[in-house]
Amino acid sequence: MERESWPVAQSRARPVLRLVPSLAPEPCTPAGERVLVSAEGFLLTSERLEVRGRSWRLEELRGFGTRHEAPGLKLPLLLGAGAAVVVPALLLQPGSFRVTAALVVATVLVFASIVRLVVAADTYWLTVRTAEGERQVLCSHDHQFFARVVDALGEVLKRPEPTPVTPSPGVPARRLALVR
Repeated sequence: MERESWPVAQSRARPVLRLVPSLAPEPCTPAGERVLVSAEGFLLTSERLEVRGRSWRLEELRGFGTRHEAPGLKLPLLLGAGAAVVVPALLLQPGSFRVTAALVVATVLVFASIVRLVVAADTYWLTVRTAEGERQVLCSHDHQFFARVVDALGEVLKRPEPTPVTPSPGVPARRLALVR
């Protein structure tokens, strides 16, 4: 029998091939335009908003709104709880085809309810207001991405505070008085 021995003390440098993910190509923007948020199908820069091939200059946007939808969990909870109560009662019945079928259905309902509760995700909607009306531009389940988009839009669409009106020199100032 031949044995092959490996020298422990001797180490040789081996060439190593490292796989590095390719960098996403930077979106093409005109000079002076800063990319604030970029994702697949969504681009917000300091000058414009692009969503699914549609583009708006930030001056065209009059504002934006958000909506948050939580998934409906009452039905899965009720179905799962009802099935979980029925399963032990079915186990006490003598074995028959109907009992076995009901037991299988109840077990499937319990596991389907658990899966629904685990997979359920909130949905976030972004709507922009333009001169043409409101347009729903983004639907996302990713809360962190959506928060970045809303923060960036809030910063670039921030309107200057209205300046208080000062009365003209010859016109008396109007005053409001509280009367009881």
